[in-house]
Amino acid sequence: MEEEISLGEIFAILKQRLGSIIVWSMAGLLLAAVYTFFFVTPTYQSTSKIVVNQAQNAGQAITNADIQTNLSLINTYQGIIKEPIILEDVVRNTESDLTIAELRNKLTVQTENSSLVFSITVTDDNPFTAAELANATASSFEQKIGGILDVNSVTILSQAVANPSPVSPNTAMNLVLGLLVGMMIGIGFAFLVEFMDKTVKDEKFIAQLGWSNLGTVSLMSEEELTATRFVQATPDVKSRKAKRRI
Repeated sequence: MEEEISLGEIFAILKQRLGSIIVWSMAGLLLAAVYTFFFVTPTYQSTSKIVVNQAQNAGQAITNADIQTNLSLINTYQGIIKEPIILEDVVRNTESDLTIAELRNKLTVQTENSSLVFSITVTDDNPFTAAELANATASSFEQKIGGILDVNSVTILSQAVANPSPVSPNTAMNLVLGLLVGMMIGIGFAFLVEFMDKTVKDEKFIAQLGWSNLGTVSLMSEEELTATRFVQATPDVKSRKAKRRI
């Protein structure tokens, strides 16, 4: 037997179960807050920017072809920065307990479109450590790249500075997601309870079963019940029973 539900019935179900939906939403928000503030370790990022120029002949002006050549070497520079020849020097100079693999995972090298400038970004749970590692990586690259490739100069455009604002977790996004997930669970639970409820609520349910509707009994309020003869006669009936017992 197929059941169809109208838009009005959907809103009626949601209105009837609104309290439950709100409870689920607040529970999702609370769980997201607890997870974000007590179980997630904040991480911070610091960035140092570098520009590298390939060696040119003395007195020769830099042409567009030279710039394109330098741009094509950016990917090579990125690979070199993450190699042990650079990272071992960083670990040694900073006296870090990180392994080469751990440091490589914390390191991100990004380039700007059609630019000789690229950035070295380090992510760590300590903002000062992130800045120290980023600056040490840029300094090590500046010192060693000349012995690896024929470059004219390496310029550190900006030093990494400790940023006290964490990049992760995104507190606002986590709270909103927790609220939405809780709300969806509440709505799903409301419809689940409604569809599992097989009690007779209206004439439509009886018609779906193929039964005949023999009549209806209206629900009476307390005021209506008080005004009925039955309720008014009740005290007299009780008094008669009391007399018989005597």
